Amino acid sequence: MTLEQILPLLIPLLILQLVLIGVALYDLTRPDRRVRGGSKAVWAIVIILGELFGPLIYFLFGREDV
Repeated sequence: MTLEQILPLLIPLLILQLVLIGVALYDLTRPDRRVRGGSKAVWAIVIILGELFGPLIYFLFGREDV
């Protein structure tokens, strides 16, 4: 496969990844947001380094509903 064939597949995934990371970090930084384990710094690392799956893990398991 050439770059011209792969690029149309990668661009939507990259956009989705960046949007998910942005929304997850915004949610994490809200003052009233509580997280499991109590450490927002650890969850920020999971969100950023987890690429596409980090934000999904945060939304599924990291948030505590008050």
